[in-house]
Amino acid sequence: MTEPRHEGKVCPMVAAAKLLGSMWSLVLISYLHTGPKGFNELLKLVPELNSKTLSRTLKALQARGLVERRVLSIQPFSVSYSLTPMAEELAPLLEGLRRWGAKWMAVNSCSFKASRSHAPKKRAIA
Repeated sequence: MTEPRHEGKVCPMVAAAKLLGSMWSLVLISYLHTGPKGFNELLKLVPELNSKTLSRTLKALQARGLVERRVLSIQPFSVSYSLTPMAEELAPLLEGLRRWGAKWMAVNSCSFKASRSHAPKKRAIA
C-alpha cells in the first residue's frame, strides 16, 4: 500500500500522524505541555492508561524526539518527562483539538468514559 503523496513527497499529514503515533501520545503531550511530570504523576492524570501502555508510549515519544526523559535520582529511582522544542510547537494544535473535543462532546452528549474500553469483549464459554 502506498502512502498519500503531496507534491511528489509523503503527505505532511501522514508524516505528522506517524510521528504522533497514538491517541495516548496526544493525551500525554497535552499533559506534559504544562511542565515536566513523573511517571506516577502521569498515571494519576490519565487513569484510563495502565503502566505498560504509559511506558510503551513514553518510550515511543522519546524515540521520535518528542519527549525527553531525565533521571532525577537513583535511590529512590525517580525520572521526569518533558517535551522537546519540537513537541512544544504542538501547543496551538492541542488547544484547537481540546476546544473541538469539548464542543462535540457537549453536542453529542458523549463522554470518553462511555467508550473507554477498546479491548475486545470476552465471550462467554457455553
